[in-house]
Amino acid sequence: MADIKNSIQIALAFAKKWERLSSSSPASNVIFSNTDSLSPNQKVYAYYDSIGKVWTIGWGNTYYKNGSNVKSGDSITKAEADDLALWAMSGKEVAIRSFIPYQFLTDNEYASLISIAYNAGEGNLKASRIPSALNSGITKQEVANVIQDSIVTAKGVFNQGLKNRRIDESKLFLGEYNAVYSYYLRNEKTINYTVVGLVLIVMTLGSIWYYHKIKK
Repeated sequence: MADIKNSIQIALAFAKKWERLSSSSPASNVIFSNTDSLSPNQKVYAYYDSIGKVWTIGWGNTYYKNGSNVKSGDSITKAEADDLALWAMSGKEVAIRSFIPYQFLTDNEYASLISIAYNAGEGNLKASRIPSALNSGITKQEVANVIQDSIVTAKGVFNQGLKNRRIDESKLFLGEYNAVYSYYLRNEKTINYTVVGLVLIVMTLGSIWYYHKIKK
């Protein structure tokens, strides 16, 4: 049976890698590059999530403990952002406990589902094929395959970032989480652009070298 407290901590650490702490600017979404060095009193500003079309603060939170929504101009401290994320993650765990058979899951398996609820909402998780897959008697790998294909759209449009996150959560579910692969999934677009840029530079330099060679 999953240890609920440990599952929440695993899910929180996982989600923080994906959400990343934002924003260091009150005017736009600027991600803090090194959160470990931040003072607990560091100000964190609200930013507009262009995918979810909602104001967000801290580690991807859209509302506060009192139920009010995050709005433009809001700010909290880094310590408050950490506390809000833990509170929200714990709330998501309570919300999914009624339809997710956590008694039969490992800590990592349950953590992956808590992370999905934190990112996509418990309602979307409940409406997905994941709960029925967990109760169908299929293999863990087959459940992971369902996770990879679930809740990968934003406002009805396929989103590769969400697909990548589901892939990462499926790896966490299987106990196959890999930090290097996770980094690639979180930064795929940037990495691919960098690779393309390097290839173009090499091709350009090669063309210049060849041009000068044949002129000799």
